[in-house]
Amino acid sequence: MQKHLEGMNDEQLLVEIRDGNEMAMDVLLNRYFSLVKYRVQKYFLTGGEEEDLLQEGYIGLFKAIQTYDQSKCDTFYPFARLCVESQLQTAVTASNRKKHLPLNTSLSMDVAENGNIRAIDGNPEEIVLAKEQKTDRVEKIEEKLSSFERQVVILYLNGMTYTDIAKKVGKSAKSIDNAIQRVKKKLME
Repeated sequence: MQKHLEGMNDEQLLVEIRDGNEMAMDVLLNRYFSLVKYRVQKYFLTGGEEEDLLQEGYIGLFKAIQTYDQSKCDTFYPFARLCVESQLQTAVTASNRKKHLPLNTSLSMDVAENGNIRAIDGNPEEIVLAKEQKTDRVEKIEEKLSSFERQVVILYLNGMTYTDIAKKVGKSAKSIDNAIQRVKKKLME
């Protein structure tokens, strides 16, 4: 049956497809794979990949299969090429409009275990750079602050009051205040 279908021209395959022959659809899709692939190479989809464009090209081919009218166009090929091209242009234009940019670049409201808001997706380079910057900041803090100042800052950042910190470390509230002022001054430098 497959050999018989491969010997048919496009228009005959379209008749078979409209009669519900799925194998005819496979034959036609395989026949037009190179057209779609060739047309896709001319385009670039912002934030997308070649597979996204291939999918758009196949959408255009499906539209051509569904809407082809032999009385308006002698052969299927130029109509299919036009539909594929049109679908690709529409996809690229929509991508460039940045209409969905807020949705595609927004952060997830999932909260990580440490209470920070985390992004589900991110540019791997940005993630690595952010980790390196965080490591650098931690190293600088450890260099500049004494062990007492680090202890006070950690407790303070965990939401403890000056009085609670003073009780925990066995110092006066004034020494805690002085330590936090020193930390602010050192970190501002």
